[in-house]
Amino acid sequence: MAKKRRKTRTAARRAPDVGAIAGAAALAGVLAGTALVVDTAAAAAFDAPKRLTAMLGIGLAFVFTFALRTGGGRPNDPPWAAGPAARRAALALAAAALLLAFVSALASPRRNVSLDAMRSVAVYALLLPLGASGAVELGERWLAGAFLAATSVNAVVSILQSRDLVHPFALVTFGARQETGAYAGNVGYLALTLALAFVLTMGILVTSRGAVRRAGFAAALVLFAAALVVNQNLTAITSTLAGTAVLLAVLYRRRAALPMAGAVLAAALAVVVYPPLRQRAGELSNAARHGNWDAIVSFRGGAWAAAAEMARERPWTGYGPGTYGAEYVPHRLAAEIRAGRRFATPLITSSYAETHCDYLQVISDAGVPAGVIVIAAVTCLFRAIGAAAWRRRSPETAVLLAVLAAGATGALTWFPLQRPITAVPLLLAAGRAWRVSADPPPESNGAEA
Repeated sequence: MAKKRRKTRTAARRAPDVGAIAGAAALAGVLAGTALVVDTAAAAAFDAPKRLTAMLGIGLAFVFTFALRTGGGRPNDPPWAAGPAARRAALALAAAALLLAFVSALASPRRNVSLDAMRSVAVYALLLPLGASGAVELGERWLAGAFLAATSVNAVVSILQSRDLVHPFALVTFGARQETGAYAGNVGYLALTLALAFVLTMGILVTSRGAVRRAGFAAALVLFAAALVVNQNLTAITSTLAGTAVLLAVLYRRRAALPMAGAVLAAALAVVVYPPLRQRAGELSNAARHGNWDAIVSFRGGAWAAAAEMARERPWTGYGPGTYGAEYVPHRLAAEIRAGRRFATPLITSSYAETHCDYLQVISDAGVPAGVIVIAAVTCLFRAIGAAAWRRRSPETAVLLAVLAAGATGALTWFPLQRPITAVPLLLAAGRAWRVSADPPPESNGAEA
């Protein structure tokens, strides 16, 4: 009788989790949709349909994964409090940051706007438990495939746009460098997505077996590299190099020096060979010689100064999530008066809806304590997954660490967590990294390390 009960319990544990399967399918749809869905009849043809796709898809994935869970718990599910102290601290700090964001929205002088933005923040926050769930564990390959396939489509279209061969949309842009955004719409959003896809593909390539499989990922790597060059985004190129360096360092240790040097040489060669990128590098070099810092930082100085001014005025709760765009102009002017100089912008009528630094945006929107807590949570997550990746040298932990490193680098001068095309893969990767950092290393890997 006891044996029969044991067999029944084992069979229940091994039963397919229909909720996880449906959740993974919904997340794959979100990854593809946020990269490719466009509505040319909408006022915001790119951003609005992608946000709608993300909101609906994330909600469905969460319901499928947690409310429709079947088959019982997985035998290897770790307790929430398991694993290293850094992992537990990351969870506690992330929860505290989300709570402070709600407080900031309630205390905001633009409460209606801020509470509306906070609803979106809450939905995106669901990606963290989804990343740690069985849906991502079960559908890892599907999700990676959906992300890379959608990014490949954008890469091809972007390259064709750069050659003046394809024009899927009639765009009004400032400068030719803004015309290669494909279905992402904005070259910066696409370039950062390409950086994440490049690092992910590199990780799969160097850890894969089989000549045909490796050849396919090598071809994808070349495609993403070409699209990165075409889009001339230095933040994305820097993020790509940072993620690649982390990946190679974890997997090859001291032997990583040569391939790292090769990656830097390839980037330098791209600057020399591709005339538009060479011209852009020349412009930056000339700006550096003349001390033109506005041009060096692509005119982000005003955005950063305005954020600092907002934090100075409301250091404890900020102005509330989603309020930066409305507060930018008066606070940039106040920052100019304080600094005694103008903060130049490409167009006299241009404005900023984001600080172009995700870390600084949290501080200006939700206050200094929330910003410090978010940075501490990110640090703890990197410590947890970094220790796991270094100890195990497993492909998954190394790739997760590298992708997150690329995203964290991009967040210094851009805002990947504020656009669904980049926020969805990064938050899913963060949740998955938190989950696997609790797993004990396999005995074989532990022996090798």
